[in-house]
Amino acid sequence: MWRGCVCGLLAAALAGASGLAQLKIENIELGFNGRFFPGTFTPIAVTLSSAATAQNFTLEVSQEIREFTERRAVERLRVPVSLAAGARKVISFDFPIYSVSTPLQLRLMNGPQELARSTIEVRELWSETPLVLGVAVAPRPSLGLIDVEKLPKRWSSYDGVRRILWGRADPARLSTEQRRALQGWLVRGGELVILSGANWYEQFSPQAWWAQLLPITGGRVVRSEFNGQEVLWLEGDLRAGARVTLTYQGRPLAWERPIGNGTVVLVAIATLPEDLELSELSSRQTVEDDLVIVRALGALPVPFPSRELIGVLLILFVLGVGLSGMFVERWKKLPLGVGLLALILSGVLFSYQRSPEFSSEKYSLDIGVIQSWSGGAVAWERSWYGVFFRRSREEQLLGSAEMVSTLKPSRQALRSEGEIVRELALGGDWQLRFYGERDSVSFFKTERLMEPFVHFSLNDSRLWVSNRASVVLQDVIAYSGDALYQLGTIPAQTELVRPLTERVSKTEWVNTLTSERRRIWQQWGNISSRTGLIGWIEDINISSLRLALGESRTVLRLVLVEGD
Repeated sequence: MWRGCVCGLLAAALAGASGLAQLKIENIELGFNGRFFPGTFTPIAVTLSSAATAQNFTLEVSQEIREFTERRAVERLRVPVSLAAGARKVISFDFPIYSVSTPLQLRLMNGPQELARSTIEVRELWSETPLVLGVAVAPRPSLGLIDVEKLPKRWSSYDGVRRILWGRADPARLSTEQRRALQGWLVRGGELVILSGANWYEQFSPQAWWAQLLPITGGRVVRSEFNGQEVLWLEGDLRAGARVTLTYQGRPLAWERPIGNGTVVLVAIATLPEDLELSELSSRQTVEDDLVIVRALGALPVPFPSRELIGVLLILFVLGVGLSGMFVERWKKLPLGVGLLALILSGVLFSYQRSPEFSSEKYSLDIGVIQSWSGGAVAWERSWYGVFFRRSREEQLLGSAEMVSTLKPSRQALRSEGEIVRELALGGDWQLRFYGERDSVSFFKTERLMEPFVHFSLNDSRLWVSNRASVVLQDVIAYSGDALYQLGTIPAQTELVRPLTERVSKTEWVNTLTSERRRIWQQWGNISSRTGLIGWIEDINISSLRLALGESRTVLRLVLVEGD
């Protein structure tokens, strides 16, 4: 009987090991047609298959980043996966590739046990400039062709893409996720070039989301001459906020319309004119944005005295009480001043040890900017998070941001032997795990798209404004007719109408800003002809990273709302 039990257990173990061994990585697709732009989030699709029983495991992706200073850091992503018996599954995600000299490591893990492993060499896959994609256009050098069905469903997948050339493709074929991703890419600074003319009948869509992107309304196709050849030419009425960027014999050949920080360029013919000037293919990321959090966190006052000093004071207090007892035995009467001093000191220490400053293990600053556009479908939030640790500790951050990246303001900021682990949690949230050294600082950058929560309209010097958020919008300024007007505070979930009477100059307004607000305004603030409202939010509920236990956080957001 004993031998039977042992044999049964051994057979079960061998069967389980055999089943796990049949789990494998079939295929890996990286970037767009195998190309990616370093330093950005890159789409990766992994095809898995299993001939065994249903399994739950973790897909882990990592890359070691090496610097000439011999410092190292590791970016690691973990995605939970469930795979049915005999099934194939494609897992798609975005991973930041910072180094082109070290490979990506992919592993399938069941707890500490490694089930499968694959390595991707990226030395020959990277591009020196941001990518340019072509949708239903003629092949050309430095252009990555992609089918409409394969366009990303996450806007973060477009992180390394600068421009898209759109040819004879129907936008109605895009899914809801693909539309949102394309809109998110545009508001972040993408450039969509639509080659119309003969392609117009395929491109035109009555769907509101696509029609609102175009620089013209009432589009119609006529026959015309271009460079000695007869072509189909698109005509239309210029939309408010758009402009003509190129003409041919007095007729508009290209129109341009800003969408958030991005641009939609509509060409009247089906080919790209040689004289059309497009934006430069350079990285949109700047170290100046990242260095703002360094300077802001450096100016953040960390509460003092520290726990160590409080401990010393407590010891002195106990010694003082002991000495007072000795004096009582000798003098039989405690001086009134000593007793009052002991009571006052005990009261101060008791109140301080109950304060957040005393109980907090770390102090953090979460600053950023929220941009939205009148009539737009999405608002874009960027935030920079810096945390100062009093003591060495393992840290976890849970956030709802769609993109969370490690911030390295300089080469010296790269932590030695550091590791950042990002795990996809339930509900699509991200969980960050990292180690904070004593008296050290860690930095992160988060981005997310949200529903626009501030809406406004101007009519006869009276402004209607609606704040649909659950947070208060403070010190709101309206911009109209080259003048600034103070509106004050707009409570949460409130609509109101206010006259534009309290006019203020830009210099006066900037001088009223606090040092933190002024620093943010100097970096991201801008008043243009499209500016509508400017406001501030100082509420922890606006943060995309949840407040951790023992954390004292300062939150500040600049809110910019633009119109046409």
